Amino acid sequence: QVLRIHRTARNVEQLISLLLVLVKDPSLLGAASERVALDQLLPGIVEDHRHLTRDKGLTLVLEPMPSCEIVAPETIVQAAIGNLLRNAIESSDRGEIRIRLQADATVVIEDPGHGMSPEEISELYARVARGGRDGGGIGLDLISRLCEHLGWRLVFSSAPGRGTRTTLHLR
Repeated sequence: QVLRIHRTARNVEQLISLLLVLVKDPSLLGAASERVALDQLLPGIVEDHRHLTRDKGLTLVLEPMPSCEIVAPETIVQAAIGNLLRNAIESSDRGEIRIRLQADATVVIEDPGHGMSPEEISELYARVARGGRDGGGIGLDLISRLCEHLGWRLVFSSAPGRGTRTTLHLR
């Protein structure tokens, strides 16, 4: 737990610096980029969020991963994936949340949660586009802005009562 707290504090400090860059001059985000091995980063993100599942009857399943490397700000990658995973945990009561990394630098998170109707998904996209606050973490609005500036794409697909698939294309 102490290691997780220390790592989280360091990452929050780096994230704040990058978010200040986003506010002042988003074109500088690329300058903060480094080589990130997603297949090595993803297990740590999953472990950092496992404690959120303890009282919910949820299991986090990290599927076997291919080697995959991108050039991006590592703390932004961690924050984006962590926020999406936290959203999946918060919207689910029991079952498995499956996390998959594809060779094309795509992270897919599938949760067994309540799901969303097509109208709710449209509303979510509209809220993100308006920069609306969604509570918790750095928020989908900030993730959306970061995706826009870094050339990433965030996609949601869902059906009521059948969970949600969140897909983050990091290339």
